[in-house]
Amino acid sequence: MMEYSKNQVKSINWGRQLRIPLVLLSLLLLAVASPAALAKPIRAQAALLQMAAAQPGARVAVIVQKQVRDQSVEELVTGLGGLVTNDLSIINAFVAEIPAGAVPELAKTEGVRWVSLDAPVSQSVAPATFVSWASTVGSVVVNGFTNATAMVDSTIGPNATYGYGGNVVGSFADFEAEITPGNAISKVEVVLRAYAPVTLNSGDDPKLTIAVGGVKGSSVTLNHHAFDTFIGAANAGTVYVDMTSTRSWQWSDFDNGIEVIVDQGKFGKADYLYYDAIGLRVTSIPGNDPSGNTDTSSPTPDAPVDASQQLNVYNSVIGASQLWNTANYVQGKNVTVAVVDSGVATTGDLKGRIKKSVNFNQAYHDAKDLFGHGTFVAGIVAGNGANSQGKYIGVAPKTNLLNVRVSDDNGGSTESAVVGALQWILQNKQKYNIRVVNLSLNSTMAQSYHTSPLDAALEILWFNKIVVVVSAGNNGTSTLYPPANDPFVITVGATDDKGTATLLDDAVASFSAYGVTPAGAVKPDLVAPGKNIIGYLPENNVLKIGMAHPVNRINTTYFKMSGTSMAAPMVSGAVALLLQAKPTLTPDQVKYVLKA
Repeated sequence: MMEYSKNQVKSINWGRQLRIPLVLLSLLLLAVASPAALAKPIRAQAALLQMAAAQPGARVAVIVQKQVRDQSVEELVTGLGGLVTNDLSIINAFVAEIPAGAVPELAKTEGVRWVSLDAPVSQSVAPATFVSWASTVGSVVVNGFTNATAMVDSTIGPNATYGYGGNVVGSFADFEAEITPGNAISKVEVVLRAYAPVTLNSGDDPKLTIAVGGVKGSSVTLNHHAFDTFIGAANAGTVYVDMTSTRSWQWSDFDNGIEVIVDQGKFGKADYLYYDAIGLRVTSIPGNDPSGNTDTSSPTPDAPVDASQQLNVYNSVIGASQLWNTANYVQGKNVTVAVVDSGVATTGDLKGRIKKSVNFNQAYHDAKDLFGHGTFVAGIVAGNGANSQGKYIGVAPKTNLLNVRVSDDNGGSTESAVVGALQWILQNKQKYNIRVVNLSLNSTMAQSYHTSPLDAALEILWFNKIVVVVSAGNNGTSTLYPPANDPFVITVGATDDKGTATLLDDAVASFSAYGVTPAGAVKPDLVAPGKNIIGYLPENNVLKIGMAHPVNRINTTYFKMSGTSMAAPMVSGAVALLLQAKPTLTPDQVKYVLKA
């Protein structure tokens, strides 16, 4: 049994590692009591001030919440030797890198509401890069490769199965964009994971062409010497071919359908290349390109859900025949849930219902969820059980999803990345009918909801009629970290259902956090199944979570996890069902109904 809570929002643990001597604490108390200090209070996290005293020369990433609407605070940061790296207008704040020793002066400025730590970040112009792998054979040319399906059989790329060809042509398709809002595409490369059985001869130069919407662009010829070090299967390697100059790239190119054409028509009759996978590496930098991924497809048609094969206890408790298969088919239809997590695979049990994939993590990563946490969470919300013949179905199997990626391939993220994602959700709530946001994550640093940037952003979503569901945390104690400590959002703890449908033997899971916030709010607001939950996680044998916990694999498509991260999407799915049935409910009404 694995107890994995979330892709935790990382922050610097100065507050836990440093101990202030008693004498120093007395001096601090005296300083607070002095008239000068009262005149200019230092509005900053205690841990940040400790860092300023201990390492004044170190550069630290901070989130600065403002009391003013002008740029005076940003100008001060620049004057103090800092660099503004991101705008968080949803909470009238920004992210900056600043010398730690400058924090007290910044925090005493009249226009500053609060300064708090953020994880280290790159410069604001750092490129965002992802690789998207072809998952189907294309159609713009007749495919002549032998065993071509082995070249596209993995949703996350190379898996050591090969298709091959000599004097042949083929195309490969179904590339998925992971759009970084505010960025434009700056570079596109074809990625070839391949080897040659023997050294290629002069003239064995593959010609690569990209077609968008069936229209071919200009070609790039790859010199055969690129494979000189990749002779034999044991020496398979990766070749990158720059295709940037072949067209004016836009995000909408992915919506129109991209195919990579590999033309080996000039190969000698005895010469071959073996391909494991065909991909696109896309790099983007800040720029204006609002196009892309505007899904306007019709909603999923009403149809019964086969409940006869279900194995998860929570499915039995929901009761498909009493809810999903009524005359109104209450299955979450026409409701969109934004999953803010490590990414979501767009195939299998979730195929066709992910309306947009956006990225707020600047790290290089795979376009799909290489970590695995976000896909599992999304499956609990909305998986339709297609790959298990109905054994493992989510709570709302017709709900639409938004894949809002905030973490890298190892599950690491920052608080500012999450706030930036929430800002985008607010801006696009009408466009995608976003009614629910699921955050199966927690900060690693305790902070009052009065000063937490994460809590502030979630409250703004709540006040704008978006239901926010968050995990309570897995520390098993009464310490609640943002956003679980916010009095408005729905905080969800985990129960152990003991594998039975009756409530009589249920118990709160030992790892589930709980407590009373300083404002007097009792948390969690609800509990839901979170122990030994089986859900959709394709190719879990090569995902980070699956490799770390092999005993949790049911098979390569389904996986078992425990944690409040699993309990939160149970409630998000339930909210989707409720909002389909009663679409006019406000977040406060939804919370009241569920608690009542």
